[in-house]
Amino acid sequence: MKCLPSSSQSVRLLIATFVVVSVASFGVAPALAQSDQPAWADEMFGSFGGFVSTYNENVDASDLGIAADQLKNERVNLIVTDADGTQGTASFRMNAQLQIQELEQGTRDDATLKMTTDRATIDRILESNTPTTAFQNALMDGDIRIDGIGVVNSLKWAVINVLASLF
Repeated sequence: MKCLPSSSQSVRLLIATFVVVSVASFGVAPALAQSDQPAWADEMFGSFGGFVSTYNENVDASDLGIAADQLKNERVNLIVTDADGTQGTASFRMNAQLQIQELEQGTRDDATLKMTTDRATIDRILESNTPTTAFQNALMDGDIRIDGIGVVNSLKWAVINVLASLF
């Protein structure tokens, strides 16, 4: 590896990824809900509809440093599990400017990243007065996981996850 990100860059990458995925996952209007989604997921996704456009208007790849290249053009499946075991899902694509595109409720067959967490973690982060700190704590505690799909992405995100756990 030619250039590993510093611990602060690794944490920023993971925070940025989670924020993007969290914002994106809840931007779907209830009218777009799929029948396989639990009611809580439909409600959660529908309640955050305005965040995707706000994010897209304000995203700045320079804030992500090296992380920007790791997220460009990735296709993401987000899986949120409730305490009763039901799952809500969303998917989207990051474009070359790190904007959220093709947002849908449900998973996509061509995903390159998978993010998993539970509903309590999502609720805790979104209700926090300091959501960035809440996210960092959840990540460090193992309450949020980002994994690559496919050989290259699996290896890349395995390294990123190891670096994050070290710091």
